Amino acid sequence: MRKIFFTLVAMTLLSFNASADESKEAAIRAALSSLNSQVPIVAVADAQFPGLYEVTLASGEKLYVNESGSHFIVGEVYKVQADGRLVNLTEEGKKAGRIEQLASIAPEDMIIFPAKGETKAHMTVFTDTDCFYCRKLHKEMAQINAQGIEVRYLAFPRAGAGSKTQKVMDSIWCADKADQAELFTQAKSGRTIPALSCDNSPVMSQYELGQKMGVTGTPALVLQDGTLVPGYMPAAQLAKMLGVTN
Repeated sequence: MRKIFFTLVAMTLLSFNASADESKEAAIRAALSSLNSQVPIVAVADAQFPGLYEVTLASGEKLYVNESGSHFIVGEVYKVQADGRLVNLTEEGKKAGRIEQLASIAPEDMIIFPAKGETKAHMTVFTDTDCFYCRKLHKEMAQINAQGIEVRYLAFPRAGAGSKTQKVMDSIWCADKADQAELFTQAKSGRTIPALSCDNSPVMSQYELGQKMGVTGTPALVLQDGTLVPGYMPAAQLAKMLGVTN
């Protein structure tokens, strides 16, 4: 939590959303800015429980602040349902933002493996060409597609800029669109692919988007309702989670 806090106070202040009462929002802004003038607030809104406001930061993280801005909480907030189940309100609040962020990505910047027959569901996968479980998931692509699930791949080279994986992924995304899926599958199989580079590669911008959305490892699955599921999941289990099978 301390690491998150120091990350927050190191970034750049952005604009506000006037969804909270203006005077209270101004107080929150002033208090957080006095703590550090570069706290990157994107929006302030009423929290889903009384007494606090939800502050969304440019990183996608959320703070929960009192109306004067004198106290705030960094972390996840849960609600206990009447049946005893716990609902992660922080995660629920991030889903709509993820859907909006993914909708801004042009299909031609994704590597898409379409469903066989009727498309019943889709998911977006942040992936690395080298990770074991990324390769394991891709080996099941035929099964996943056969269930009516479309898979949309985005790049997430875990080692970051300048890494071998980033260069491999640049080679895939810079290739002719008609060749990308085959090159992607070859790379996932451990085969060497022709080295390519281009000025408009979306690989690192997709990596940065994944970080903002809370991706910390690969594969990371974003379901069509905005739920972020970290890690590998077998095809049959994916189909159940997406509501394609019982």
